[in-house]
Formats: sequence, C-alpha cells, structure tokens
Amino acid sequence: MDDKLRQRLSELGFEPGEGEVRHARARSSRGRARTQERAGASQLWSGGRERVGGTEAFGGLEKPRSIEELGGVVRSDGILVLDRSVSDLTSRRDVARILRELKPAAEIMAKRDDSARELRALFGNPPGALFIDTETTGLAGSMVFLLGAMRITGDDIRLVQVLARDYAEEAELATLWSEMLSRSDMLVSFNGKSFDVPVLRDRMSRHRIESPPEPPHLDLLHHSRRRWKGEFPDCRLQTLEWHICGRRRIGDIPGEDIPAVYHHYVRTGEINDMLNVFHHNALDLITLAEIAIALVPSSVDLA
Repeated sequence: MDDKLRQRLSELGFEPGEGEVRHARARSSRGRARTQERAGASQLWSGGRERVGGTEAFGGLEKPRSIEELGGVVRSDGILVLDRSVSDLTSRRDVARILRELKPAAEIMAKRDDSARELRALFGNPPGALFIDTETTGLAGSMVFLLGAMRITGDDIRLVQVLARDYAEEAELATLWSEMLSRSDMLVSFNGKSFDVPVLRDRMSRHRIESPPEPPHLDLLHHSRRRWKGEFPDCRLQTLEWHICGRRRIGDIPGEDIPAVYHHYVRTGEINDMLNVFHHNALDLITLAEIAIALVPSSVDLA
C-alpha cells in the first residue's frame, strides 16, 4: 500500500493492519430557483442508467463490471474499503457548493440559542462529524454487510464504503467501525439512533469487539419531522431528497431488495446488482449533508 493511501485511510479512522494488502482493480421550502440550480446535478446523482457510446453509464461514471474495478482496497482481512471523493459521483462544482454553504450555516447557528444543540455542534465542527448509513441483511439483529461513512475534510467530502465480501468478514467490518467511532466527535444519520447505531452496537457485541464511548448523535429524521411534518407527503429520506434537494432518483434499488442482492452476491460473486447497493448507500449519505444544511434557519438565503 502506498504511503498516500495509508495516510488517507488513517485520517478516516482506518488502520490497514499487518500483512499483505491487495489493491483492487479493484424543493419546495428552499425555493424553485435552488431546485433549478441543482437540476443538472440530479441527472448524475439520480442513480439512473443510460447508454453512452455503447457503454452503460452509472451515476455519471462508467459502471464497473466487478469488485476489482471499483477502485478500492481489499485488505488482508478480506474486507473491501472503497475511499473516494463525493465529486466522483457528482462533480467538483457540487462539492464546492456544499462546502461553501457550511460557513454561513455555521454563522447562523452560532447566533441562535433556540436551535438544536446537535445542529450547532455539527456546523461548529464539520470535520469532526461522521455521516453514517448501513446496509444490512434485514431488520434489527441482522448482519451489517456494508458500512457507509462520509466526512468533510477541509476542501473535500470523502466517502468511505466498507464491504464484508462474505458473511465471515462482518467481524472485521465491526472492528473497523469501532476504530472509526473512537475517532469521531459526533455522528450524523437518518434514523440511526433507532436502527444503524443499535445494530452496529449489537454486532460488535456479537463478535466480542469492545465498543468505545459513543459521541453525540444528530439524527436528521427527528429534526426533519419537527421541521417539515405536514408540508411534505412524508419524511422519508427520498421524499426529502426530492422536495429539499430537487433530486429524484431513477432506477434506484428498493431498500427491501437489498438483502437478497447481498445473499446472491455471496453465493455467486456476481457484482452487477451490488453496484446498485453501493450507489444507493452513497446517495443516502450525500443527501444527509444537504438535509442538514436545509435545517439551518433561513438557509434559503445562503449564498
């Protein structure tokens, strides 16, 4: 593993470990104008597919044909770690826009004592926050096979996805989660207080992995319900994504189908539908950052 990649994984709370590591070839409340501004981005972030020059494009990029083409790292313990900039899914301009909105959001939140403490903490220290989303084989008590984590790192937004390529690798994923948790000042999720974090805690216990103290947790579902209940049809993540971000997904895999896709992958090694799961997870994380900004009072006036 080269030094640059090793340093990046360390900064994001990953320790590559000993032994050989093989590199894998491996709207409405925000205003119509804002929605129109994002119309171009929605085409890339939709998760839809189209034919481009005879090659299938996926999320704005050429769709990988195998795990080995994802561009991640297969660690010596077997798990796949995929680390990339969010700009790989959308564009550098969109990442710059999100980063640009953080400063005025922080200034607004610092002046408002009536705002939620967790929101103030997020905008007071964006790099200390870990945005998380998991994919599991079912409801509570099920295996976590994909861990998505996103951090704001200075002039970029980094997305890390950790895949247990087999059922036996969940312990390694849980160990890595414990390391990430210990290096985070706060967590940001959508329904993570009720689902993601308890499930991860249960899986660590199952594998006899010590769980570090959990930092403050900003669950955007609860804040979204207080803010937008009655304004939108519901407060599901993708409903908010459409009304707040002006983005509607096309061809996104339904959440209820994800467990079966993983089981099929483990049995056969076929990656095609798993790529949809990776993309679904990534879009969920990107949407968390935008919803958090939208929750800032008067955020519609942000430049």
